[in-house]
Amino acid sequence: MVAEKRESAGRRFRYLVGAVSILMIGGATRTLADEITSKGTVLHGKVTALSSSCITFAPDLGKGTLTIAWENIEDIKTDTPFQVLYGESHEGDGPLQGFSNGKLMVGASAVDQTTIDSARAIGEGGPSFTDRMRSAWRYWDGNFDVGLNVQQSTTDTTGFLLGFKTTRTHDPTTFTLGVDYRYGTEKKTGEARTRTQDELLGLVREDYRFTPRFYGFASGDGTYDGIQRLSIRGVPKGGLGYVFWQEQLDGDRRNFLQGEVGPSWVYEKYFGGMDRNYSAVAFGALAGYYLPYRAHFDWRLDYLPAVDSFTKDYLLRSEGALTAPLIDPISAKVVVRDEYNNQPAVGVKHNSLFLTLGLSLVW
Repeated sequence: MVAEKRESAGRRFRYLVGAVSILMIGGATRTLADEITSKGTVLHGKVTALSSSCITFAPDLGKGTLTIAWENIEDIKTDTPFQVLYGESHEGDGPLQGFSNGKLMVGASAVDQTTIDSARAIGEGGPSFTDRMRSAWRYWDGNFDVGLNVQQSTTDTTGFLLGFKTTRTHDPTTFTLGVDYRYGTEKKTGEARTRTQDELLGLVREDYRFTPRFYGFASGDGTYDGIQRLSIRGVPKGGLGYVFWQEQLDGDRRNFLQGEVGPSWVYEKYFGGMDRNYSAVAFGALAGYYLPYRAHFDWRLDYLPAVDSFTKDYLLRSEGALTAPLIDPISAKVVVRDEYNNQPAVGVKHNSLFLTLGLSLVW
């Protein structure tokens, strides 16, 4: 009899533990689920981003994300707090607690949906470095790159890369400023140390969007390359561009392919006193694509043929970069850059190819 009572009590205890576990799992599931009401239908999942025009939502059922325009949203609720940047300098932090008459409730703040610049979920540890940078420099994105290589053997090599790029986006304009410097040396046994890399690049550019796909641009870039005996190259250019393909992932991220064309002028001065210049047509192509785990690939191509000699006097430049997040805000970065000058200095090769592996601080 005593054994039967003990067994019965044990069964009741196991049932109780099981019931509590189910309730806890169910509660956790409900805690992790956001709700969107659209056209009378309540959707469960996760809100991933907001903008002035739409929200990005990952439903529980199915794969991928949905982009839903605000005019199709009747209500929104999240358990996760969001950092919402709106107006010129305002910020709201807290869970999203409702939407009606164009007003989004962010915690206790009512935010006009049309003034939202960007919004991101805040992690359990509070705002990250990226979140704080986004708040302080809401219209600015950028990166600072560092690369280093050292070898000590029959041939000793050392080299480093420093890079900085920042972009300010405030519709309808985008301003870009960037600079890169790479330097490397090599020393073979019994020989003097020689330079293998010595290059400085600079870029300033402004884009103006007339429509979501049609834009104008003006830019200027400069190059110094001690290995190619190039004292200075200046390339001012301007023109029009068109977005051939675009996939908007959320308010901040998009996949795209675009091309542009316009007039340009190329000036080159080499060590030793030789210089040349020519009027050119600037053909360009740019692309960007987001990969899984928020890795990103971007690519650009510039073709600058002389107006009076398309096939005999031209400059062809291309660059591709793959950035993969490691620990916020640090990413690993691989860059391949190639430049072909059809009329280089005497005694140097036409083509220059660089492969760089390093770390990037992204904000």
